[in-house]
Amino acid sequence: MRWPEITARVTAGILGSYAFTWGLTAAGVATLVALGMDYHEAEMGMSMLALLLFPGVLLGCFAVRRIGWVWVGLSGGALLLFGAAWAIQRALLA
Repeated sequence: MRWPEITARVTAGILGSYAFTWGLTAAGVATLVALGMDYHEAEMGMSMLALLLFPGVLLGCFAVRRIGWVWVGLSGGALLLFGAAWAIQRALLA
């Protein structure tokens, strides 16, 4: 494995995993609040889940053979989760 590929995997692992986990947390909190759970309970629950999820996603970046699929999966998933969180929050405020 060469240095550019290692750098790309580490960057995808750190930044991509963070963005994906943050998107999942935001979407999860918005969903749980929409279902009637208290905001602080939803936030704490999703934060604990994110604490477990982040290392798994980070390690998964090194298990995938092609780095392009890692970037597509993490960035696409993060964008979809951010969009879902935004839409749910807009529906709650309307």
